[in-house]
Amino acid sequence: MEEKLIGIVINRTAFKENDVIVNVFTLEKGVVSASLKGVKKAGAKLKFASEPFCFAEFLFSERGGRRTVVGASLNDSFYPVRENIEKFYAATVVLEFIRKFARENIVSENLFFAVIDTLKNLAYGDKNAREILSGFLLTALKISGYALDLNGCFNCGKELSGRVFFDPFSGGFLCENCFDKSGREINYTTYNALVNIRSGKAVTDDESKAALRLLDYYLTVRTEETLTALKELIK
Repeated sequence: MEEKLIGIVINRTAFKENDVIVNVFTLEKGVVSASLKGVKKAGAKLKFASEPFCFAEFLFSERGGRRTVVGASLNDSFYPVRENIEKFYAATVVLEFIRKFARENIVSENLFFAVIDTLKNLAYGDKNAREILSGFLLTALKISGYALDLNGCFNCGKELSGRVFFDPFSGGFLCENCFDKSGREINYTTYNALVNIRSGKAVTDDESKAALRLLDYYLTVRTEETLTALKELIK
């Protein structure tokens, strides 16, 4: 049986002497794995389809529950992200997020399009890579069930100003009066930067760095997952 799926390669693993196994995040079926035979050989026609960031229409052949990529039509490789170290790390975080949070055969069209839009913005847009990545993480966390509450104090609902506290277990921000010692104090500018990023407003480089540091803290505590590329980017 053969089927065509639109997807992006999120990682690859060597298999046998000249083959690889790829995980592909697809629009129609979530994450699927498949082998590509002979792609390590010089001149292999499908070598491009085994590379991370390959966004293509894949033709899969399935036998005995195992998929093999037998054809691919390239849409984009997002090559410019490889020419800038910050863009490359940010793009790598996007793929790493999918590897950690997307599940096999669980479809998420919203997450798929968020990935593609983010990689396009990183490759061809003018915004700071950290700002683009912060926007992706806010969106992806919401889709994955870990949304941050950026609508004022999580407890009393008042608009936040002055001292602000963050509770990573709820994803909420608290005013000084409602803080119950769970979490930690953050700069108001960090909270405001996240609000602006969510709204599509521009932020400074320092603000985008602070936003990523908080998102990294939240991911580590709330989801107990570590995005290695994110750690490198915010060093």
